[in-house]
Amino acid sequence: MVYDMSRFGGGRWTKSHPNRVYTVGSTEPVLSVLDVRGFELHDLYLVGLNDSCGTLVLPTESRAQNAAAALEPAFATRVYLFGSRDGEDVWATDYTRRALDGTELSCFVTSLTLKDGRQVIKDGRWVR
Repeated sequence: MVYDMSRFGGGRWTKSHPNRVYTVGSTEPVLSVLDVRGFELHDLYLVGLNDSCGTLVLPTESRAQNAAAALEPAFATRVYLFGSRDGEDVWATDYTRRALDGTELSCFVTSLTLKDGRQVIKDGRWVR
């Protein structure tokens, strides 16, 4: 039996979509990529940390592998067993956006310099 993804719905920040698709955070870019690449949008939970990275939680390993294939090469992906709930396995696909040269982009701001030349974030830390 396949895990019922509707169990992820109902959270305060969780948005419900048709076909048992549940999302949290920044999800439009990756949903668009999945849709355009032919991945069927049903039975999934998407946690988008921002436009560049996040996690898709899916009920089967084959769906997780198919999601990874749909996101490649625009995103670097990793498929793994997310855990077991109620005796059923739940799989996940992590994704991180890639640059045109194939390198993985940082999901978070690591350096930020203002127009006046002041650097306010350096190596991922606020500068005083």
